[in-house]
Amino acid sequence: MSANNPRIVIVGAGIVGATLAWHLSVRGADVTLIDAGQPGSGVTGGAFGWICVSHDQPEPLMALRHLATHEWRRLQRELGERLEIDWCGALTWSSDPADAERLVRNHAACGYDVRLMERSELIAREPNLIDPPEVAAFAPIEGAIDAGPMTAVIAQAASEAGAVTHFHCSAQGLATTGGRVTGVRTAQGTLEADVVVLAAGTAIPALAEGLGDALPVESSPALLLRFHAPRRLVHTILNGPAVEMRDGGPGALRAADDFGPGSDADAIARDTLAAIQRTLRGAEEVTVAGAEVGWRPMPADGLPIIGFQPGFEGLYVTAMHAGVTLAPTVGRLAAAEILDGVTVAMLENLRPGRAGA
Repeated sequence: MSANNPRIVIVGAGIVGATLAWHLSVRGADVTLIDAGQPGSGVTGGAFGWICVSHDQPEPLMALRHLATHEWRRLQRELGERLEIDWCGALTWSSDPADAERLVRNHAACGYDVRLMERSELIAREPNLIDPPEVAAFAPIEGAIDAGPMTAVIAQAASEAGAVTHFHCSAQGLATTGGRVTGVRTAQGTLEADVVVLAAGTAIPALAEGLGDALPVESSPALLLRFHAPRRLVHTILNGPAVEMRDGGPGALRAADDFGPGSDADAIARDTLAAIQRTLRGAEEVTVAGAEVGWRPMPADGLPIIGFQPGFEGLYVTAMHAGVTLAPTVGRLAAAEILDGVTVAMLENLRPGRAGA
């Protein structure tokens, strides 16, 4: 690898790949970003878009997630007004008030800004809630993005910083010489590289097959539900027992739901609409605009896979289902490992080839 200007090919222009391309490009690396579609057109485009820290997480991931809002704000400063983030905060509750209390206690112990909000304050903040809970956990510094369009913005910024982009360009496999990855094979020819980064979501295992330890990344479906709304009905991200929803911009409301085998997206959309109308005053005129299934990459143990692939030089992997939350953090830390040859301590328990992955 050239110490001054390594050639790096990133496979996958979802939010993680595009953000890594930006971090590498602004540091002067020779970056090529490829994707089978357009930036953000895969699973990223179907993401709910919550920059979320206030969920319980295994310890190896909590420290990484706690950097998330800081790194998103840093990226927003660097890219300016074109990176639109709704820093609206998030409210989480369940039918048992003790759940919110436990969530607040656990995160506060780690120094994260989350606190209990009682019903009177909830009513003031979310006046359209028909039956506000007794208490909720409030994370004031969390926010939301429209992940597909914002990924396109980040990819464009990477291009302006010097990255070469090839969209509608599918990776067909990896070129290797001995024990080293030397490039990416595409229908248009082979793109030579000193480092190949796999940020291609559920396509990663097939691309890396036979190269070192297996990468157990499965497909985990999630449903993004889009609604027309006559006015802004919610002011924070609401994560309650009946529905997870947020404002989606002028005339829009977004919700998320699970999607299992045999599920009917249209039926879930109708049920979610009914839940929204039971939850919010003024939701009588809300209508379904669409439902989109996103196939998230889910490592076997639920934790991200980040780092150089054991057994083959020149192959770096980034696979995670919390891509919207973690993208700027992973982008900056991975860029440091790739360009500076450093080992980032908080990524050590997330490596390819670890036990349980």
